[in-house]
Amino acid sequence: ASFESLLCLSLPIALYEHRTHHLLSPCHQATSDLADAGNVVFGPAARRMPQLPIGVNEEGFLVAKAPFAEPVGPSFWERG
Repeated sequence: ASFESLLCLSLPIALYEHRTHHLLSPCHQATSDLADAGNVVFGPAARRMPQLPIGVNEEGFLVAKAPFAEPVGPSFWERG
């Protein structure tokens, strides 16, 4: 099995709207569409949520299949 994990570090307090598949992060004041690869639909977030390909190993545990596909953390960390 293969899954995509969408990461928001404020996930414990984020709000999920099941009809729209939107995740509202009160900390970031942004809304991401989990049905559309975590792309931002509202707010100041500069990029989509980072994705981590995960799978299930032979013992039934979730494991990372590869590194994050994009940078993790706030986009201002990438300023030169």
